[in-house]
Amino acid sequence: MNPYDILGVPSSASDDEVKKAYRSLSKKYHPDANIGNPHQEEYTEKFKQVQTAYKTIMDDRKRGFTNRTYTNQSQSYDSSYSSSFTGTDEEAYREAAGFIQAQRFSEAMGVLNGIRNRTDVWFYYAAICEQGLGNPIAAQEYASTAYNMNPMNLQYLILLQQLTGGQRAYTTTSQSYGRTMSPFSCCYALMCLRCLGCC
Repeated sequence: MNPYDILGVPSSASDDEVKKAYRSLSKKYHPDANIGNPHQEEYTEKFKQVQTAYKTIMDDRKRGFTNRTYTNQSQSYDSSYSSSFTGTDEEAYREAAGFIQAQRFSEAMGVLNGIRNRTDVWFYYAAICEQGLGNPIAAQEYASTAYNMNPMNLQYLILLQQLTGGQRAYTTTSQSYGRTMSPFSCCYALMCLRCLGCC
């Protein structure tokens, strides 16, 4: 669902216009203002939608997104979109890493797709996103490309082994180094992001 539609303003609205609409709707649907109202539950839900819509819009504007297409999938404002990122590639990678760490893979891919220079880091991030989105074949292809571009990066090798079924070999190796956690979860991939220099 488009957050601008929820606030009743066009996407071209200024920050002040967005804030004005937000305040007006918040006041109208605030739970404290509707005690005893037969539609109280419905209004409370609407109030939450207004809060989320305002936060989504303002966060996007702070991050530099200038063209975002919102879709209604499971009533999630951030489930899928295309974007134009106005910052540098380095800033875009940081933004994508933040989305990945929050497990917001569609948004991370939206940022990555705006980067023209596709480095090994791009393919590594894209592999994690595709895996998170339930696309294992694309994830394997991206992980393989990242590893081929930079075979000295252990994180790329670990992810590639994870995606291609090499869990047992790595688990045995990792246990010999005293590691107790399994590297084959999304959490491990997210942890690896923190180790990369561009995060």
